[in-house]
Amino acid sequence: MSASVAMPLPAASGPRATLAWLGGLLAPRRALLGGVLLLSIGGVALGLAQPWLSKLLIDDGLLARDYRLIAAMAALMVAAALLGTLVEAGNRVCYLRLSASVLFTLREAVYRHLQGLSPSYYARTRAGELLARLDGDVAEVQRFAIDGPLALVNGVVALLLSVAVMLQLSPELSLLAATVIPLEVWFLRRLRPRLEARTRALRDRGAAVTAFLVETLQAMKFIQSSGAEAREHARLRALNADYLAALQEQQLLGLAAAGVPRLLAAFATAAVFAWGGYRVVDGSLSVGTLLAFSAYLLRATGPAQTLLGLYLGLQRARVSLERVGELLQQAPAVTPPAHPVPLPADARGALDIDGVDFAYAAHGPLLLRGARLHVASGTKLALTGASGVGKSTLIDLLLRHFDPRAGHIRLDGVDLRELDPAELRRRVVVVSQEVTLFAGSLGDNLAYLRPQASLDELHAALAAARLDGLALDTPVGSGGGGLSGGQRQRLALARALLLDPLLLILDEASSALDAATAREVAAAVDARFADRTRLVIAHRLDTVGAVDAVVELRDGRLVAG
Repeated sequence: MSASVAMPLPAASGPRATLAWLGGLLAPRRALLGGVLLLSIGGVALGLAQPWLSKLLIDDGLLARDYRLIAAMAALMVAAALLGTLVEAGNRVCYLRLSASVLFTLREAVYRHLQGLSPSYYARTRAGELLARLDGDVAEVQRFAIDGPLALVNGVVALLLSVAVMLQLSPELSLLAATVIPLEVWFLRRLRPRLEARTRALRDRGAAVTAFLVETLQAMKFIQSSGAEAREHARLRALNADYLAALQEQQLLGLAAAGVPRLLAAFATAAVFAWGGYRVVDGSLSVGTLLAFSAYLLRATGPAQTLLGLYLGLQRARVSLERVGELLQQAPAVTPPAHPVPLPADARGALDIDGVDFAYAAHGPLLLRGARLHVASGTKLALTGASGVGKSTLIDLLLRHFDPRAGHIRLDGVDLRELDPAELRRRVVVVSQEVTLFAGSLGDNLAYLRPQASLDELHAALAAARLDGLALDTPVGSGGGGLSGGQRQRLALARALLLDPLLLILDEASSALDAATAREVAAAVDARFADRTRLVIAHRLDTVGAVDAVVELRDGRLVAG
């Protein structure tokens, strides 16, 4: 499989921009795409050779009693079938490499873009909706990007070659067979808008089911504790009913889109056999010619149906293109600097907040207004304030999930906007009361931020966080299932102890611990980071140990306590 290719995002919104972006995805793979197209055309040509060989076998071999020609035609048929099998095998291998490469690169590009979006985007967007677009819609776009061009080229080549041979065999029968084409085109043009609308409805209702499952499975303990199992089961039943209704409508339209053209083609075939049979009886057409023409008609009908179906498939793909494009048009809240500035070699975590204004919406109310604060390196600072005044917002600014509307935030004299975000988030570490853990072992979660940590370092971090009673291979379920709230918080603290941050932020990091354990852990953290800056947010300041200063966030300003 070819390596992933970095993909720039669409320069503008809309289907055309997304299609142009998709073309850029295929451009680095044009050699492989060309190989698949050539093999496909070769397979089509070999398939079209069979009816002509059959005609020669019947008219010039069987009816003429030419046994040598019969043997030659039979041998050519076997050779064509064998070569066709080899070509098909090569085509499938190349197609698999191409389609998998495009699918994975497309999904990785969308996922990479999602990684750059702000926490507020994820706060207002259902995880199941994102999952549906990353899975179903991205796969639909990939099928359109690869299968569409292949089907188009194969269909056009097969149709043109079949029609050319049919005209050579009988212009009269060819004209008769073509009489239904205008009716097929008219019908599909009328059907297209309804199919597009039903496809979007089906995608939306499928995403609603996925979102429901993701959210309720994560909250199953709460649902059980609330006695809400029956209510949630009823919600799922209703969502499934809506999905089934949309699926039935879409399937009926799909059946009509395939069935009506097929029925019209059957009428044309019947007419060809009726008129062609009459011409055979009166001696103006040979049996072999009629059989060969009928075979080519069937081969032309398939590509014609494929091309008509491709026209409708474009509408289904357009829905997915729009849904994927909507994700790609979500602008990141921050932009990495083109030329990042490194932190000083002697950086120790001095923090300066200088006249910072911030609001989540462009014209929304300010959560921070002219906030100012200087924190010398090595300081342990307690930050207090009522709920909702902006303490979590300040942490998001320190991690540069957002940029201030006005003012500057500097770490060791460097504006955060000038730092590489990845480097910043390695040097500013947050331990919050909401601990994120993944399914796996305790050791996997402990080493998540520093995978290269040694076993001795892992054990030392566990001991400092008072978790040395747990083994590294202890299973940890998704979200920390199997661990108590206190154990989850201590694991998060142990994870921070493995790092070497300039600024350590403890946001209610010991809220699930008893007072004695919280003080022990605070003492271990202070001993480890005595020369680094620590910002502590806690309702119980008696559990965080001695602090050098207390600052209150009030009315958008930082006020010394």
